[in-house]
Amino acid sequence: MMKVFMGLSGALALVYGLWMSLFMKWDQFPFIIPTQEDALLPAADYVAKFDGMLQQPLYESATVYWLWVAFSTVLLFLYAFFIKKILFADKLSKGTTVFCMLNLIAGCAFITWYGFLSFPEQFGNILTDVTASMLGLRYPWYFRIWGVLASLSIFTNTLYMYRKNNYKGKAGVIVTTLGCVAIFVTINVPSAGLDLVMTARCLSHWATALIFAFLGAAGVVIFLFHKSAQKDKKYIFATVFFVAVLLLMLVLLVTVGKSAFIENLPMWVAYALLFIINFTSLLDKKTDTKPEKAKEKISSGV
Repeated sequence: MMKVFMGLSGALALVYGLWMSLFMKWDQFPFIIPTQEDALLPAADYVAKFDGMLQQPLYESATVYWLWVAFSTVLLFLYAFFIKKILFADKLSKGTTVFCMLNLIAGCAFITWYGFLSFPEQFGNILTDVTASMLGLRYPWYFRIWGVLASLSIFTNTLYMYRKNNYKGKAGVIVTTLGCVAIFVTINVPSAGLDLVMTARCLSHWATALIFAFLGAAGVVIFLFHKSAQKDKKYIFATVFFVAVLLLMLVLLVTVGKSAFIENLPMWVAYALLFIINFTSLLDKKTDTKPEKAKEKISSGV
């Protein structure tokens, strides 16, 4: 299966590279002139429509664009390497452990910091008015870093979790790969405002963001269900808690609305679970050593 998983990751990286090279452009955002009706929009909607990149090209120059294309494509090709070196490693090395732990911590720290950025002159309530995509309109490069770190940290640490527990679930690897590659489309096609909702641009942004959210979570949930099926009480509790957080996020999205804070809730819990599973023994089964001690006493004539 290693070749299948690596082939899938490599194929997705190739498609992404071709898409960025042949279909995307470095100066693709339209320039929209505000009307009198636009001035009456709520602050959040006005910023979503006119702020940040809507007033400038997506990239400073074509050179910057092609450097980004090269970097992001090479990074996605490295995902196939991570599959081989993490998921199919004979033994998890100290270097692999440190690498996964550091990018997990970096990912959690950055999405938290990014999610609490704001536009104080325009927004009154950061918990309900600001989304990660809207922040990307003001802070385009931070948005790209957000996507890269979120994808890399979830991908490598889900693989690490599988390998540490000798879990070979094919579905989990496939959905995690698809989800963590999808976010690269999201960060390259940021939200473009209310007038561009029913367009290929905005629909692709929303679709790939949802794919990342649900498939990234699915990779973790599949593993948790697998462990819960083994009647492990700790994992049953972890599974119920994580699924409850996902349901809570959906309820908040419907009742309160979109915000970076609400979007980050399942990410924070996923990071906490991955850290606990991968780098602590809190959820590990305790082995009973009493029979072994009894045998030692018998053999020693005690």
